[in-house]
Amino acid sequence: MAEKAMCIITSSVESKGAYGIRADNDQNVYFPVSIAEGAELEEFEEVEAILLKNDRPEPAWKAIKVRRPHEDA
Repeated sequence: MAEKAMCIITSSVESKGAYGIRADNDQNVYFPVSIAEGAELEEFEEVEAILLKNDRPEPAWKAIKVRRPHEDA
């Protein structure tokens, strides 16, 4: 089941995607390359993301959509 959560980007590497943590429970989130580069994610940035449980145990979540909190829906 999908969830929406605020996330803080902790690592962003070109061509490798990004990682962050959920602000509500500190669980790790993976942002695939297409999401990270499309949104130009940078470390320390706070974003709102739609998340799915990841197929792997770690990181626990994978982002499928992301936006900055001040952007329109």
